[in-house]
Amino acid sequence: MTNQNFAPVPPAAQRPAARPFYKKKRFVVPAGVLLVAIVMGSCSGGSKQAADSSPIASATASVEATAPAAAATAAPTAAAPPSSAPAAPAAPTVGVPFSVKMRNGNVARITVVSAVRTDSVTTGAFATPPKNGTYLLLDVLWETESGKTSSNPLYFSAKDANGRKADMSMFADNQLGSGEVLPGDKARGNIAFDIAPGAATVMISDPLLQEAARIQIP
Repeated sequence: MTNQNFAPVPPAAQRPAARPFYKKKRFVVPAGVLLVAIVMGSCSGGSKQAADSSPIASATASVEATAPAAAATAAPTAAAPPSSAPAAPAAPTVGVPFSVKMRNGNVARITVVSAVRTDSVTTGAFATPPKNGTYLLLDVLWETESGKTSSNPLYFSAKDANGRKADMSMFADNQLGSGEVLPGDKARGNIAFDIAPGAATVMISDPLLQEAARIQIP
């Protein structure tokens, strides 16, 4: 008989138990990276949303929006420059003295004391009714303001509201005299015009018969 060698057979090595898949490195590392990425993304999104809705950002945007309007409102308005033109002298009126330049630095001070309408200017033999409807009788005071001046009824003329020249009556009682009026002296007298009723304009001329002033008679 053949001798059989029944040597003992070593037991088969046991294979280590398989580890769960979630404990293996090839799964753990990528999972950890993915988790970190998700967390960082969530933090980033939350921070941005918080920044957009923060009170400081809203206040800054409001200030920037209202700044142009506030600047426009606060802009100073340029003040209108004061007028440098001198005020025009008041026009002569009845009862108020006014100056009349009589050339060469001579200035007369004239006052039309009164202006009345009348049907007659004299009680003498030369009394005639007015041809144009009425007489304009002026009571005139003449003074010398500077230099030397001479009064003269011929320095006066008049026209009616339609621009028609009036006729002077040379026979008015107490007519203004002709002659030099020294400083401090006065000459006073009447001047009469045969003129249509209504408003009138009386002109005063200088010795060269150039108009130097005028006064409106209502």
